[in-house]
Amino acid sequence: MRVLLIFSSSDLGGAERSLTRMALATTGEIQFELATLGGYGPWVEWCIEQGVAPHVLGVSRRNKRQCFWCITSLFKLIMLVRREKFDAIYVMGLRASVNIRLVKPFLRGARIVHGVRWNPASNSRLDKGFRLVERYLGRLVDLYIANSLAAKRTMIERMSIPKEKIRVIYNGLHGIQKEVKPIIERPLQVVTVANISPRKGYLQYVENVVAPLCRDIPGANFVIVGRDDMAGAVQRKAQMLGLEKCVRFEGFQSDVSGFLRHSRVFVLPSLWDEGCPTSILEAMAYGMPIVAFSLDGIPELVKHEVDGILVTLNDYSSMKESIERLLLNPEEVERMGRAGYKKVSADFAIEKTVKEHVSAFKMMSGD
Repeated sequence: MRVLLIFSSSDLGGAERSLTRMALATTGEIQFELATLGGYGPWVEWCIEQGVAPHVLGVSRRNKRQCFWCITSLFKLIMLVRREKFDAIYVMGLRASVNIRLVKPFLRGARIVHGVRWNPASNSRLDKGFRLVERYLGRLVDLYIANSLAAKRTMIERMSIPKEKIRVIYNGLHGIQKEVKPIIERPLQVVTVANISPRKGYLQYVENVVAPLCRDIPGANFVIVGRDDMAGAVQRKAQMLGLEKCVRFEGFQSDVSGFLRHSRVFVLPSLWDEGCPTSILEAMAYGMPIVAFSLDGIPELVKHEVDGILVTLNDYSSMKESIERLLLNPEEVERMGRAGYKKVSADFAIEKTVKEHVSAFKMMSGD
């Protein structure tokens, strides 16, 4: 079976890394090719570094002619699918999924598989739109692949999608290292790897957690790694609070391993729309415990008091206390970090993700 894995843009995040590595690691019964409806960008450059050149169907510009370029991308997609005779299109992103459904009659019978990488349960405009689209156009999708049970429940209960049409496949990690640096040898550093957007909760996190911890724990520092989609609002908040010496903003990084290797605790302050965050799995692979709110698919990855600490949504006091407790107790943070490392090594290797994708596509085709 030949499958075209296509993204709506060329941004590079955890989902793009995880799925691209899955596609590159798949051999035998399924043959993946990669594409984007967007133009050249970080994901395309990263793919080339991995030794593969994806199909680039769009352009990078954003102007009044964006609609024209969108139509052009779809036309190129139709030509690509018809020429290469793909059996299925595995699409990421609501906009891309809707557009591909609209041209399905021109795709020569290629089946549509929609990847759902978050739990669409919030009242955000995106989630409301997603639920509306899937309620009425879900029949045009042959298979959904979600990366959390939370997302599957939402799709069944709020969109009436048949449960047998949804497969849950968690993200997988490539090349999990055999040994990790002991926590006691690392600085008092707390790291977060996530693009800076409102749903990631950075403004609240910096004000209610980072600021008091910088005051209470001399030598503690916080590193935030990710693309800034808030025009510097979080950085200005940190500056206003006098945190310049305590907080570092590293921006987008194609390789985050150095930050994970030298940190003691990983924090994800997201407020909604999480599925199976690859960043959490990557942090566990470097022997770090996780602190996060207990929402969406996160409790499926983190077991409270075993490999991390989960706190009630918006309880910043408990989040602050949890991070402080881990920073000041090396034995406890080592114990939780080791538990997380064993979990990802056993259950979240890329080989398992590959095997489950192959099974899902074979099931869809009736093999």
